[in-house]
Amino acid sequence: MNFKHKNMLVYGLNISGEWAAKLLIKQKANVFLFDDNIDILKSKKIKNCYIVESLNENLISQFDFFVVSPSIGKDNKYLLMAKECGVKIFSEIEFASQFCKRLVAITGTNGKTTTVQLVAALLKNKCKAIACGNIGYPLSRAVLENKKSLKVAEVSSFMLENCDGFSPQVATVLNIEPDHLIRHKTMEEYTNLKLGIFKNLTAKDYAVINLDKSIHSTNDCLTVTYSYNHMADVFFKNGAIYLHNEKIIDINQLKLKGKHNIYNIMCAICFAYIYRVKPREIRNVLMNFGSEKFRIENIAKINDINFVNDSKSTNIASTLAAVETVKGAIVLLLGGSDKGLDYKPLFEKLSKRVKHIVVYGEIANQLVLANDSKFKIEKFKTLKQAFDFCLTIANKNDTILLSPASASYDQYKSYVERGKEFNILIEDYANKTKKK
Repeated sequence: MNFKHKNMLVYGLNISGEWAAKLLIKQKANVFLFDDNIDILKSKKIKNCYIVESLNENLISQFDFFVVSPSIGKDNKYLLMAKECGVKIFSEIEFASQFCKRLVAITGTNGKTTTVQLVAALLKNKCKAIACGNIGYPLSRAVLENKKSLKVAEVSSFMLENCDGFSPQVATVLNIEPDHLIRHKTMEEYTNLKLGIFKNLTAKDYAVINLDKSIHSTNDCLTVTYSYNHMADVFFKNGAIYLHNEKIIDINQLKLKGKHNIYNIMCAICFAYIYRVKPREIRNVLMNFGSEKFRIENIAKINDINFVNDSKSTNIASTLAAVETVKGAIVLLLGGSDKGLDYKPLFEKLSKRVKHIVVYGEIANQLVLANDSKFKIEKFKTLKQAFDFCLTIANKNDTILLSPASASYDQYKSYVERGKEFNILIEDYANKTKKK
């Protein structure tokens, strides 16, 4: 689509909005900037853009297109006005995708970042692949800085709102579990958004399908499949992962641990197969690929107590996967901000290896009520208070596991900030131990 001299409003000036504006400037569009937070709006210094401090229906009708950041929901009043005025609305990722000759996309509730980074590593030599999207490196920026590379995009449900024409050459939905229900209201809406990643695939494009999940593309496209339980193009058998009849790797050779990561790896191998990466090269990448930061990350062992940082787990399924991966008795730290989740299934499915649960933050009371007396549980206001209590009840060879099953926004700006504080608490404990 030609955006030259078009009147474009970039709505939402987080990192994706900022880089969408820069990409529009390169397309010689007339670029206008708006954010609901006036301080953020005034702080942005992007050359050759116009600041819009307020919006109304008359002004909105003057724009040809909106490009919206993921933080802006589809029910936003200004977006509804724009639709009434016939203004075309693009999500940032759909807008940027129009400048990608080669693009693959990965969504799902859990495992997105690991799989995106692994696919990029597997395709790096073959296709100059680069990981981008919902990992802090927006697709708009990747287009500007890595024009010739294959883009491996992590796509969130927020990004898939206002996203009608997004059309990757390969797409997958890793899994769908309850998440973000305050914004999406129902599981049906959330599920439909995730499945929307398939809707523009053509007969020449590929859907990568997990046969163990009820997730399928209804388009007439090519498919590559993987499974832990059944025969597929990529499958798990006798402690190893196979591509057709060829063993790719034994799981004891992997740095990534846990059944959830076996699924992520099998999915990534499907992408490598589509792009004809040789099995030997796949094996070499897999053997050297480590886990991402704040995802079931072994931090330390102090006084025979293990400390594992899983701050990135922001929903129930992710925390259950972490508990399954960690061995031995667990003291589990839960808590954070409300995402509209029902936590009863968490307590119903938690392993009996969880000897004690310590909760904190905005949803602490909600978690206590959901427990139904199955587990020992204690409640605190802050992560530090909860951590200090964990130290008093953890025994030799226990693991104190931070896996919050919730977003961080009650007390932190991000799961990264939360994870860093947990590491500081561990470091402080280690220093106190040395002094004794």
